[in-house]
Amino acid sequence: MKLANILQYFWGESMRRFWRDSHTKRILAAISFFAVIFTILFSNFSPQQVMLRTDEVAKRNIVSNINAVIVDEKQTAQLKQQAAAKVQKAYQEDNDAINNARTEVADFYSSLNGLLQADNPDKKSLIIDLLNTMVQKKNVKPAFDTNASTNYLLVTDPQDIDKMEQATLSAVELAMQKPITEETLGGVYNDVTYQVNNLNFNSLAEEIIDLQAINAIRPNLIYNQEATEKAIKDAQDAVEPVHKTVKTGEIIVREGDRVTSEQISVLEQLGIQRSQSYPITLVGAAAFIIITFWLIIEYLRRYHEELLKNDKQMLLLGLIIIIVLLIARFVTVIQITDRPEINALSGYLAPVAAGSMLIAMLLNSRLAYFITMVLALYVGLLNGGNQLAYAIVAFVSGMVGVYRVSRLSQTSDLAISGLHIAAANVAAILAMAFIYSNINIVIVMVGILIGVIGGILSAVLMIGALPYLESAFAITSMIKLLELSNPNNTLLKKLLIEAPGTYHHSLMVGNLAEAAAQPIGANPLLVRVGAYYHDIGKIKRSDYFVENQRSFDDPHDKIAPALSALIIIAHVKEGVELAREARLPQVIIDFIAEHHGTSLTKYFYSRAYEEEGEGMVNEESFRYEGPKPHSKEVALVMLADSVEAAVRSLPAPNLEKINNMVRKIMNDKLNDRQLEECDLTFKDVDVITNTFGRVLEGIYHKRIEYPDIVKELTKKE
Repeated sequence: MKLANILQYFWGESMRRFWRDSHTKRILAAISFFAVIFTILFSNFSPQQVMLRTDEVAKRNIVSNINAVIVDEKQTAQLKQQAAAKVQKAYQEDNDAINNARTEVADFYSSLNGLLQADNPDKKSLIIDLLNTMVQKKNVKPAFDTNASTNYLLVTDPQDIDKMEQATLSAVELAMQKPITEETLGGVYNDVTYQVNNLNFNSLAEEIIDLQAINAIRPNLIYNQEATEKAIKDAQDAVEPVHKTVKTGEIIVREGDRVTSEQISVLEQLGIQRSQSYPITLVGAAAFIIITFWLIIEYLRRYHEELLKNDKQMLLLGLIIIIVLLIARFVTVIQITDRPEINALSGYLAPVAAGSMLIAMLLNSRLAYFITMVLALYVGLLNGGNQLAYAIVAFVSGMVGVYRVSRLSQTSDLAISGLHIAAANVAAILAMAFIYSNINIVIVMVGILIGVIGGILSAVLMIGALPYLESAFAITSMIKLLELSNPNNTLLKKLLIEAPGTYHHSLMVGNLAEAAAQPIGANPLLVRVGAYYHDIGKIKRSDYFVENQRSFDDPHDKIAPALSALIIIAHVKEGVELAREARLPQVIIDFIAEHHGTSLTKYFYSRAYEEEGEGMVNEESFRYEGPKPHSKEVALVMLADSVEAAVRSLPAPNLEKINNMVRKIMNDKLNDRQLEECDLTFKDVDVITNTFGRVLEGIYHKRIEYPDIVKELTKKE
């Protein structure tokens, strides 16, 4: 019993550790995500494909859902057969044929002469055997009388036998001067017989000459099978396939008809006939999804490693992809009319642009461009027919959506983005219609309408889903930032009323920092909004900050420098408290907490140093508590804050003074190591310096002096 309890304890503990392990959770999340995507994509293959066999009775009408140009296999095969039939056989010359024929004639007559000259009582029977062998060789003269021919040869003069041999050789050589093939041997034999019958020999002698000549004659052209087959193949390959056009909605196989091999060929070319088994299709779909997963992970690892390590943001990315694919799968089954060619256009409603815009606003614009490409590929697989057209339209709409929201400056731009996407959809759909020669006015008009609806629908879906996703995943989107930048915001109104100098200073800092944000790859909108709120802590003791002092009385003159520094430093902590009470996003609170880093309040430190003397002042008491800026955006606001305040204090600022002051502030921050925890480079710092100088020059430009007469007129007025 104790052993069982111990095992149960260790098992339970190991399982708890297993489920608490973040690596395990990531693997399970990836598997779940893969399973969902696979189910969505694979569901498209099942209902649309059939598996018919020749001579099977069709149980329903099978209709083409696309316009396609296919190969007419039957007519093409007939043309190839005709081309093959016209190909002549290939032969090669046999140079030894004539010599072999001569040798055979000589051997026969040599044997015959040997028998005739021999003193052998069986001479006659041996000659009969020789003639029988000659007759049986090709069996062209079965009625040949060997007995009569033998009697003739036995009484014939040897000189006549020699003449017979020469006549046989002449007949063979004359016949074999012409090309002879196996097919032409019959005609050659007839010619030889005709020639021999005109030699004026004894009829029995002519029979022997004719028969031996025929036996000796052979083809001097040998059939070359390999060359012939190659010629046939070349002739068949030269036949251009016969094409025919299949229209959308055309019935390929009618219900109740027997399926022909030609119909199965058409179905295979249209992708309706399943030529592969389900397991192979399943493996293909799984392999494609794995490839896209690998591409996404590699892209994130290379360019967005911090996002890859953030489980919450990865969950958001996966959720957006799944939602878009579910909606895309749903619209593929929408039946607009009874016409299949129009129903097929519903694939253009896939809201890829909505997903792309959500990723751009909630995560990253560059990532949104990449995911748009992946989603477009998925949409192509989800739709039957012309999958490339659906993928291209989805890709174009997504790209335009990302481009529009990345340039967002006000909330009304969201609605306008829907119109831009609609226009892009229409242009892409028209381009596909021209490319695939689908110029049917009804289909084109429906396509345009669907493109417009798709663009507007994407914008509506994005606007509707944005607040929920933003709230659920605690992400500050550009829309939220735009809302926070509204001057009617409670905190900003309070800052304007209670600390107007700080409010104006914050606006100046925002403009200055925003100008430098784009060139260094920072988020301009985030920089501007962060600058608006970075000093809200000054609301509580606004009179202690020089920009809000309306009189010449400075409250710091009546208190110790250490206390003054404490009041100044406290505005950071008080600003964080105000921000949390107002439920500002953490990304904005970071600006408030980090915009001074651990900088030194130099003015009060210098006063304390003068009053207390060397060694009596603790420098740490005059430094902000930090932390230092952790992002480019906060670092920009820190630099813009210091530069704006410093340049404003310059007497009679000019271009040289401004540039010198900007460089001095930059060097001070670098030397004080305030920028060491953010990802600003020296090149970025140089760009920021030049941008600040250019913007401040425009603000503090030289003004034209009014002439005295103009001043007098102005006074009178």
